[in-house]
Amino acid sequence: MATHSKYQGWIVSGIFNGLQKLSIPIFGVISTMLLAKRALTKDEMGVWALFLVLTSFVELIRQALVKTSMIRFLNHSKDHEHKLVLSAALTLNILVSVLLMGILALSAHWLEVVLHASGLADMTYLFIAGIIILIPFSHFEWMMYSRAQFKALFWTFFWRQGITLVLLIGALLYQDKVTLTSLVWFYIAGILIGSFVGYRYVRKYLTHTFVFSREWFHRLWHFGKYVFGSGVSTLVFANAGGMMLSPLLGSTAYTASQSIAARVLNLADMPSQVLSDILFPKSANRDIASNKPMIKYYYEKTVGATLCLSLPAVLFIVLFPKFIIRILADQQYYDAAPFLQVTAVSVLFLAFLKQWAVIIDSGGRPHINFYLITGMAILNVVLSYVFIVQFGFMGAAHALIITHVIGFIVTQILLNKYYNVQIGMCFVYAARFYPEIYHIIMEKFQPKWKTQQ
Repeated sequence: MATHSKYQGWIVSGIFNGLQKLSIPIFGVISTMLLAKRALTKDEMGVWALFLVLTSFVELIRQALVKTSMIRFLNHSKDHEHKLVLSAALTLNILVSVLLMGILALSAHWLEVVLHASGLADMTYLFIAGIIILIPFSHFEWMMYSRAQFKALFWTFFWRQGITLVLLIGALLYQDKVTLTSLVWFYIAGILIGSFVGYRYVRKYLTHTFVFSREWFHRLWHFGKYVFGSGVSTLVFANAGGMMLSPLLGSTAYTASQSIAARVLNLADMPSQVLSDILFPKSANRDIASNKPMIKYYYEKTVGATLCLSLPAVLFIVLFPKFIIRILADQQYYDAAPFLQVTAVSVLFLAFLKQWAVIIDSGGRPHINFYLITGMAILNVVLSYVFIVQFGFMGAAHALIITHVIGFIVTQILLNKYYNVQIGMCFVYAARFYPEIYHIIMEKFQPKWKTQQ
């Protein structure tokens, strides 16, 4: 029972957080299958992919500036200070959202022209209204994260994604084609329903009082500004190739193929995302954040668990790319197969890079992560431009891998310097996880087998 009790907390948190994280790409994959096979042309799929990148910019920028600092200070502050932290976080959330709405309103038409994405401007104007609903939704979401309420998170996102998918299926049953603006309406409806569900779970934690504190606002802003910069750089780093394909190659069809590959990689990267969300509240705890041996242990153990789950997925993607693409779309997307094979390796590097960001941010060094990820973003933009011009569609894949390799080397040097992290121990933990998972499953079901006998 020792093994079972040792990992019980991680397993319970991992199950619900995993279900929540897994629901997002699964609903996305189902939507992609319906859109690519029935509803949209390949060029329209490219426009929809660019719109989703745009919305991810909005959501991640807000999360980077508010979410990380809110979770950190809720874990570091005393109970009577929580209302001050929450009020400051809500104020920052609103200000950032209003700023983003203004930027989108001013740049929507320009983006449509530059990206060769017909209809993107109207979709962007409509989405601006959705940002207003995102304010309460995200506030509730971050409260759940700060209290490790992963079951509530799962149901909140399940309803958000589920409503969007149900509306899409209903529209396809009514008529074979779906307009791009209709898809945006479905997207907004999901956020609205998700907000109501989220409120139901966090209302017991809400004081329904607003007490603005300039001191706490500055604390959140000072900490969050580096994470905000890192978030922007992360988005540029992750999406530079996809965003540059249509301007440089003259068609959103290339973006459509790249987005199919991205859907698959997001699914394979789930273990890293799930364990990052579990690790951050733990490492942000004030008793652990200053304990270097414990930070070293958490990093190596978390990366090991991620590699244990990611390696089989990456191997399957490399061996059977066309099979995967055929499930999601049809033969016109087969040009994404070599792109998918090359970029699949990035999932393994992300196992290290994502946990690096968690450890560095929670340990009080967000500026270090900001400088690193900004450098990686600039490097990826430069390499993507040069390689796409020289090698076409595959140039974006090669630029991404090279940037990941360089980022991996730099982060491991710094982690060894700060916390004495050993890369080899990550692989040792990965190998140990397979028998540990087996024993956990055996212990879970063994009593039932004995009863049946």
